[in-house]
Parts: sequence; structure tokens; C-alpha cells
Amino acid sequence: MARVVLTQPWPRARAIEQRLRGLGHEPLALSLSRIVERLDEPAAIDAAARLAQFDWVVLVSPAAVAAAGRMAGGRWPRHTGVAVVGPGSLQAIADCGLGVASERVLRPAGPPFDADALVDTPPLREPRGLRVLVLRGEGGSEGWIARLRAAGAQVETCEVYRREPIEPAAAALETLRGWLEAGAAPVFVFTQREVVERFERVLARSGLAGRAHAAPALAIHARIAAALAAHGWTDVRAVEPGDRALAAALEWAPDSPSSHSV
Repeated sequence: MARVVLTQPWPRARAIEQRLRGLGHEPLALSLSRIVERLDEPAAIDAAARLAQFDWVVLVSPAAVAAAGRMAGGRWPRHTGVAVVGPGSLQAIADCGLGVASERVLRPAGPPFDADALVDTPPLREPRGLRVLVLRGEGGSEGWIARLRAAGAQVETCEVYRREPIEPAAAALETLRGWLEAGAAPVFVFTQREVVERFERVLARSGLAGRAHAAPALAIHARIAAALAAHGWTDVRAVEPGDRALAAALEWAPDSPSSHSV
């Protein structure tokens, strides 16, 4: 079983930590941000009241899925479809009991799992006349939304959460130091490109960058993998989003040959 460093936002990292521990792994949450929902703001309250008016609601992340579940109060509108970017959000739908029929859930058929791939998936590929609501965090990308609008979709956006930066606990950093200095390299998991920069600063301040860069790093997107490689990580491996894919990857990650590198 593997030692695993999780960089996902809190509290999502906590949930993944618990699942991996149940599988016999030794996870360590080193979140650099936390999710703060904004469901009590007027825009979110208004969007929650109008969910049934949309053909599709795009949930851009597991955090957006969780927020949507609370907005719907366990009663998702029957004729409103849900679109997600990948397996992580698909799993989050099951976890939060969103109540949407499986045939009304849209996602890309395969990698890359991102918003651009989603809008290339029917019926969003030809969305003229579709009413679309995007539930997202603060500061989300706009290019794919502009594509939908240019192709004739009526798109509204609503920011239902934000990510606040946090510092990893000193005890968690000391645990990581002990692992690295003992030569028992953990597997690092990265699910956001912007986290790579912040994590590098933490490693530099702690004097751990050199040892960490020699450890395996799992990245859920090619852009994240490229950012890691640019910072000197020498064993970067591709993994699909979601807890199941992560658990499967950890079966080979600690001693995987370099053919898995990206």
C-alpha cells in the first residue's frame, strides 16, 4: 500500500483521505485551499429557484456538484440535465445523492476531461436554443462559455463557491519531511494547475523540493503534468480524475516503471 500526499481543496481532501485509508493506504492531506460555499447569496438563491427552467446545468467540479445538491434540496428537476467535465464530478453526483437520472448526465467520453471537451460533446456541440446554467467557483475560465454563446446557447453563470488559500498544518509538513528524509517517497496527487505553483513555494520554504521532485506525481490533466515537469518533477504520471482512478493508480504507482510517465 502507498503513502499518498493529497493537494485537493479542503474538505474534499479529507473525504479522499478517509477513503484511501479504508483501502489500506497511508494518505496525508496537504490542502492549500478550502472550499467556501456562497449559497446564501442572492444570485445562488435565485438560480436554485429556477433550476427547472434550464435544459442543462453544467457543474464544473465536485465542489459545484456538492453545491448543486444543496441548492436542489435532494429534488433535482426531472427535465433538467446535468453536464460534468469528468469522472470525479460523476462520482460526486452519486456521493451527494443529487437525484438526477443517469441518462440525463452528460460528460466527455474520454480524456482530456475538461470544459473544452465537454462543449464538444453532443448536444452541447450544437447548442442553439439550449438554456444552460453554469455553476462554478469564483474566477472560472470564460473561453468555453463564450463558445456556447457564440453557437446559440442561452448561458447564465452563477458562482456558488470560492477557494480560500490556507497554509498546510505544521504537523502535516513534518510528517512529509519524515517520509522524504527516511527515503520512503510518497505519491503526490495534483488536480489543479494553480496548486502546483503554491505547492512549490511550500516545498521551497521547507527545504523539501529536491526530495519531493524525485517522487512520483500523479496529474489528472496534461496541463498539470506540464507544470510539474517545468518545476523539475522527474516522474509525472497521468491519471484520470476521481477516487476510483486514483485508487487504481496507487496499486502500481510506488514501483511503476517509467513507461507510465507523461
